[in-house]
Amino acid sequence: MTALTITLCFTAILASSCLLGSAPERENGFVKVKKGDSLTMECTTTDTKFDNLELLARIPNKHVVMVFDKNTDSKNLGMEYSGRVTSSGTIDKLSITISNLQLNESGLYIGIYSKYDLGQQQIVKEEGCSVLLFVNDVDKTSPPEKSTGKGAFTLSEPLILIFALTACTMVIVFFLVMWVLAPKVKALCVTRADDTPREYIPVYEDMHRVRK
Repeated sequence: MTALTITLCFTAILASSCLLGSAPERENGFVKVKKGDSLTMECTTTDTKFDNLELLARIPNKHVVMVFDKNTDSKNLGMEYSGRVTSSGTIDKLSITISNLQLNESGLYIGIYSKYDLGQQQIVKEEGCSVLLFVNDVDKTSPPEKSTGKGAFTLSEPLILIFALTACTMVIVFFLVMWVLAPKVKALCVTRADDTPREYIPVYEDMHRVRK
């Protein structure tokens, strides 16, 4: 039962990830783009007293994408993102676009607002936006695949894996059912065999009577 539970959970998680990744629009903070494409995020807050907005990328280590300063209305970009980041709007509603994304830039992107609270004498932070980004490797120089028939279609690797896991799950369920039910069916058959009344077969007269 443990193996069955793990298989079912893994199948459900993988199916959810594939559905989110295949959707043309972002859902639940998950975005899937092609290599060389752009990502646009919108960070918002209801607190207008924040002074800075810092966009960080965890891929998996932390990288500073951009730091926007409200007081000077300036932005500082990380070295690897120089010339690839643009922004528009005010700090409480800022749209940020990262262009020419690469495979090694897949990861979690988080926009953090910050301000210095004089009363508490400490820096107060708040998350303004977050996106889980996955960059696909696409060879744009190769021609698109052609269908070989009217109903021809291709399956992505995640979908093939889902079908394989589903098949494995069905096999596991079958063997579990057989393992549980087989002894009970056997015992039931033995019990019925013992309880079945035996038919009395009349015996002809004793041999000595027949001889007479």
